[in-house]
Amino acid sequence: MKQLRIVVSSTRPGRIGPKVAEWVASQAPASEWEVELLDLSSLPFFDEEDMPRNGNYAKPHTKDWASKVFESDALVVVTPQYNRSFPAPIKNAIDYLFAEWDAKPIALVGYGWSGASDATADLTKVLAHVKADVVGSTGLVFTQDVSPAGELDVTDERRAELGALLDALAAKVDEPVGATA
Repeated sequence: MKQLRIVVSSTRPGRIGPKVAEWVASQAPASEWEVELLDLSSLPFFDEEDMPRNGNYAKPHTKDWASKVFESDALVVVTPQYNRSFPAPIKNAIDYLFAEWDAKPIALVGYGWSGASDATADLTKVLAHVKADVVGSTGLVFTQDVSPAGELDVTDERRAELGALLDALAAKVDEPVGATA
């Protein structure tokens, strides 16, 4: 069974990220994925003494975060769009680690007034820098797929896009080591 971790990147009070993440989890075929939600609200801002590139993690929360990312086969990052980009907690979470991101298959699910297209584009650039393998993104649009209060009524189009992203993640996990596209 493949290990899928879904990261809730918003930590704001009143956030709807957990609802969106639960919807994503419900769309992952149980016959293929063992799903765990990871909530960044428990990860403090970076407080390690050494650079992440060295992998000398000292703090228990860093070791736990590194283990969750490393042991996953793939990740889905659920992100809102704040001020035309992604929120600080996901950048912080990325910056905590280095080697754990290398070749990690990741899909992005944004939500917001424009479907979080700016947020997912910016996040793709950051993840590419740490050598993660972003397979694609989709965005839930306020009033079309999800309400600002978090009530989901996702369109068939968006549901199909998420299905394709989950299929792409599964294909990456199943790819032989050292295979190239």
